[in-house]
Amino acid sequence: MQRTIRLSLLILTLATTITQAQNWYKGNLHTHSLWSDGDDYPEMVMDWYKANGYQFVGLSDHNILQDVEKWVNVPHQQDRRRTFERYLRTFGPDWVVYQKGPNDSLKVRLKKLDEYRNYFEESGKFLIIKNEELSTSYQGKPIHINVTNVKNLIRPLPGNSVADVMQNNIDLVVAQRRLTGQPMFPHINHPNFYYAVKAEDLMQLRHERFFEVFNGHHLVNNYGDSTHEGTESMWDKINLHFLQQGRPLMYGMGTDDSHNYYFFGPSFSNSGRSWVMVNAPDLTPKALIEAMEAGRFYISSGVTLKQLPQTGNILTVRVKTEPDVTYRIQFFGIRKGNQQVELLREVADTSASYTLTDDILLLRAKIISSKPKYNPFMPGDLETAWTQPIAQRPVPQPIASVVALPNAHAHNDYEQSRPLWDALDNGFASVEADVHLIDDTLYVAHDRPAFKNPASTLENLYLKPLADRIKQNGGRVLTNYAGPFYLMIDAKTNADSTYLALEKLLQRYRSVLTTGNQSKNQTGIVTVVLSGNRPMATVVKAKERLLTLDGRPADLGKGYNSAVMPLISDSYPNQLSWRGKGDIPADEFQKLRQLVDRVHKEGKKLRLWASPEDPVVWVKLREAGVDFISTDQLVLARDFLLKDSGK
Repeated sequence: MQRTIRLSLLILTLATTITQAQNWYKGNLHTHSLWSDGDDYPEMVMDWYKANGYQFVGLSDHNILQDVEKWVNVPHQQDRRRTFERYLRTFGPDWVVYQKGPNDSLKVRLKKLDEYRNYFEESGKFLIIKNEELSTSYQGKPIHINVTNVKNLIRPLPGNSVADVMQNNIDLVVAQRRLTGQPMFPHINHPNFYYAVKAEDLMQLRHERFFEVFNGHHLVNNYGDSTHEGTESMWDKINLHFLQQGRPLMYGMGTDDSHNYYFFGPSFSNSGRSWVMVNAPDLTPKALIEAMEAGRFYISSGVTLKQLPQTGNILTVRVKTEPDVTYRIQFFGIRKGNQQVELLREVADTSASYTLTDDILLLRAKIISSKPKYNPFMPGDLETAWTQPIAQRPVPQPIASVVALPNAHAHNDYEQSRPLWDALDNGFASVEADVHLIDDTLYVAHDRPAFKNPASTLENLYLKPLADRIKQNGGRVLTNYAGPFYLMIDAKTNADSTYLALEKLLQRYRSVLTTGNQSKNQTGIVTVVLSGNRPMATVVKAKERLLTLDGRPADLGKGYNSAVMPLISDSYPNQLSWRGKGDIPADEFQKLRQLVDRVHKEGKKLRLWASPEDPVVWVKLREAGVDFISTDQLVLARDFLLKDSGK
């Protein structure tokens, strides 16, 4: 009987796990309303999406958020008056706020997002995400960038080229995300809209992970023409370039970019032409964004898949079939040594797999049904799906001319466009990663991840790449620099369990690590420094250490030698209130100098986190003897330190 119960519980657990792993949400992150250039009211737009099986929508009007007072005039045009009448009929006079004036004039107050959100949202069933479409241009070329889950209005910036305009506005999104802590991401909209954005422009971008491979607007030229490449071709070209640079992959988006809700057809921008299917643990902005940043989604214009296609180094496509519909599964890839994508295999079936072997750099799948697309983007379109690509992860070549910066510390390095590699390419000799222990694995993230992403483990993001770089670079992390390289690990979970998991993991990389024991020879080059939740007594008493401790000013004078505790760290506001305006108060500077003297007397180095990202402040920190400039602004800090050293 007990065996039967245990078996039943096991089956239930497995079933629950499988259900959670295949929790799919259908969504569109690019659509419009009368808040900008759409032709219907936001409630009517949300009503359509919810009624048509979507679980999340981002209403992304141009350069505006739905949190201000806005009235729209309703022209005398028959269709615009009918749109109003339909809105009034659907929601009733107690909901719709409008005013009639002389000569049959009519204006309507648009509802703010917070006013209508609760009317539609249901936990686990339907979610409205606050979006904005940053809309600007360069020399007449339209440049539009969507921001998913934006918190505050972003006003678009100009630039000196197409790529510069995009980067300037992407940087605004990244800055808001870091400042507010709210998950959000930018994605490049319809690059072939008037052929404004080329693949070469997208290749230059930092912190950009998404662009629209398929957009349902009738003017965006997804397929290109005789002189312009289509967005699928651009996608492969961009990702080959990103792989060669050690960048994360660019993922493809599908949106309908709908503007028109009254007239339908190939000359209008209508809803339902393309969307994303996201595999997330729950229906929240955080979970959806984390899932998409991990590539746990696919694009669809009608084809539905049974499971997440990407599993390790295998693409497995299983189609949820419809009666009397056939399917073609195409696997596209780029072989090592080649620059062009090729069709590796085509299968007329409802399921197929392809393995990413050593000779293939990049692999993705496209599934084409025999079912004509209703109200298609282009006549003749068939319902289709696109998987996200998977790829080999080559170690980028070190830049021989990089000047090592022993005083540069990359704070929250994992938030850089290229974790680890951006720091190394700028000469940083210290990087920091926050970790969360989930089950027995350490995952890198600022907040606890919504799910376990293998690509974001401490091993895959830092330890393995560092070991590969050392092997590639003649035993050094940075060319022409034999000094220590610091990997600071900020433990966000329980001190003891996190430490035990970390110690076990570090055993696999002991050949590249220094030890925390003064009496033993330093055989490696990477010094692991445990910060955050630290089991101090356990580490100090350990007979053999593969890591050291990040101390605090209160730890000074307690007998921790520099082999066990090489660093002392503190929050900048704990030491200084000066933010760089005017002269630094003499008493604050003197206080800092005294702390530096105490730290250096014990043979340790000092780091202040959360200091202003300002060279004016950095000058005084260096003058006082602070050892590390802790920063998120790698290039700014690099240029400052090179100038400070006279190089």
